[in-house]
Amino acid sequence: MHQLCADARTYMLSVTRRILRCDDLAADATQDAMLLAHRYRDQFRGESAYRTWLYRIAVTTALQYLRKRRRSREDLVAEIDVAAFEPRCPRPSPERLVATRQLVDCALDALGGIDAAHRSVFDLRVDEHTETEIAARLGISVANVKIRTHRTRRRLRDTLREIYAIDETALSA
Repeated sequence: MHQLCADARTYMLSVTRRILRCDDLAADATQDAMLLAHRYRDQFRGESAYRTWLYRIAVTTALQYLRKRRRSREDLVAEIDVAAFEPRCPRPSPERLVATRQLVDCALDALGGIDAAHRSVFDLRVDEHTETEIAARLGISVANVKIRTHRTRRRLRDTLREIYAIDETALSA
């Protein structure tokens, strides 16, 4: 049976460091990965290289750390009193209204050039129908709904970027 040694630790540390991009988190994740590898060493079947098995353990552990960190950030944001940061005047400025109206007009023009099959899926997604509902309504698969939605969004973004010189920050606003 394989022994967990300093080489394995160094290898797992390099894997976790590439994913987490933080030495402290990578060290913690590596420690947890080493413990898991030790705990489940009897389950290594030898169907792949030992290093591949260690790699999967390290990657899985690092991804769990990322998820845990993301959840803790979401919890922190949820605890912050949002009302304290809201602007005093909730109405947008006249400049913002004009810019928004122009962006909507550009988007509608760009949507005019999209074929009916893609447009119908996109319209239903905008109306907040689920992918399953859209698939049932149009008689297509859910995968096809996802593909058409993605392609329509990409075409819309590309059209707005090329024709109207709209940058990514305006599209995400």
